[in-house]
Formats: sequence, structure tokens, C-alpha cells
Amino acid sequence: MPRSKLILLLAVLLMALCVSAARAQDDDDEGDDVDIELIPNIVQCVAPTAYKFDEAQFADTKNLDRVIRDYRETLYAMPAEAKGIIYVYGGQMSRFDEIAEITKTVEGKVGLGNSPSSKVAFVNGGYRRTAAVEFTIVPLDCSKTLGASPDITIEDVRFEEFPAAESVRLSRDDPRNQVSNEVFGKCGAAAMAMGVCRESMQVEVFVAVDKTGTVRFVKEIGGHPLLRAAAVFAAKQWKFRPLLVAGMPKNFVGVILVRFPPETHPMIVDE
Repeated sequence: MPRSKLILLLAVLLMALCVSAARAQDDDDEGDDVDIELIPNIVQCVAPTAYKFDEAQFADTKNLDRVIRDYRETLYAMPAEAKGIIYVYGGQMSRFDEIAEITKTVEGKVGLGNSPSSKVAFVNGGYRRTAAVEFTIVPLDCSKTLGASPDITIEDVRFEEFPAAESVRLSRDDPRNQVSNEVFGKCGAAAMAMGVCRESMQVEVFVAVDKTGTVRFVKEIGGHPLLRAAAVFAAKQWKFRPLLVAGMPKNFVGVILVRFPPETHPMIVDE
């Protein structure tokens, strides 16, 4: 018998033995329900990958509604293990709450929930030239997700709340010169368990600060994944001195570094 056929035969026999063993276990132990259908799913987890279903510009309501309708029908026709991940992108000319508002609108149209236990989940995808919604499908729980695909960075975005004539874009080191109260990041339970905060760490955060020195918008743009949410939380509490240009107060945007001292260090420093 050729070697390739022998290997195939052995693989089939091994699978048959696995199924037989599972059935025997199910018969012997009434308190332990073994779902035989799990075995094919475990094997299939090697093959199926998440894929992009479609996308639509948020402003194109007719096309967006069509994509949502087709997306719902496709998800309902798939096995229960199939999930949807919807990435929401703000536009280059944006508002502070644009992504949240788009998410709320699309969530209402999709009507399949938005939680870890729901059929779909919504993810902040970042920013593109034009506000858009991207629909993806994850065939099985073990399938790897695609991830977001923004085409501009947060530093390229212009916010409607900050008109150009009343706003300044600062270089990376300049926002710190305006700080009146710096709040250090606090290491969360997961990060502490992983030993992330045994040494000093820092996370870059984009901030939009109004004429009074109040932080209006924040977005993490780097740093350890387990520290990003804590960095955003800390950055929202920073206080800045008003930025004066020719004696007139200005809004400003820029990048700050949220510092995470070692765990024994005090968390807030007033300057």
C-alpha cells in the first residue's frame, strides 16, 4: 500500500477511535454528558478563518441598510457558533462622540445585541477618510478575528467641536508644558497579575483640550495593551492651564505620556 494512503487510513482509524471512546465514556458515566458533535468542531477549528462580509459608508444610508439586511440573513443561516464583529470608523472630519453615535445607530438597525454573549459585537475601529462600518463574520469561537483596518491616525482627525481658527495642534512634547495636574495611571488586576507594573511604564494618549484647560476627548495610541484603558481613564482627569496665543485662549490637541509608576508609588502628583 502506498505510504500516503497508509497515513490517510491511520488518520481515519484514529478519528474513529476518538469517536468510539467518547461514546463509551458517555455510556459509562451518566453524569458526564459528552457531546459527540464537539469532536468535528475541534478538528474544524484548524480551517475556518474570519472573513470580511461587506462594508458601507455611514452616510450612504440606502447601501448601509442593504448590507445590514444581507448580513443579518447570512448570520441567521449559519451555525450557532458563528458570530459577527462590526468595526465602526469615524471620519477625518469628526465629532468627539461620532463613533459612539454611529455604533448606537447601527446597533439599532442590526438588532442582534452588542455584548460578549450576543450574536454580534461592535468594535471601535479608529478613523478613516470617511466614516464607515465594516461587517465581518467569525465562523467558530476558535476562529481568529480580522481586526480593524483604519486608514488614518487619530492625529489626522479634525474635530467639529474645535474650529480651526480657534484651535492649535501642538508638537508631541508641548502639551506637558500646559499641565497643571498630572494623574498617573493605575495598574489593573490583569496587568498586576502579569507583572506589567513591576517597573515604570508609559502609554501615549492623544488629548483634545478646550480653552479652559478641560480634557474633552482622549484616545490611546500606543503602550502595553493591558494598560491602555487605565491610561485613557487617567488622561481624562488631567488638568491643563489655558493655552494663550497672542493673549487669546485656544483649544489644543496633542499627545501626552501617561506614566505608570511601580506599584508602590503614589498615583497622583499635583504640580
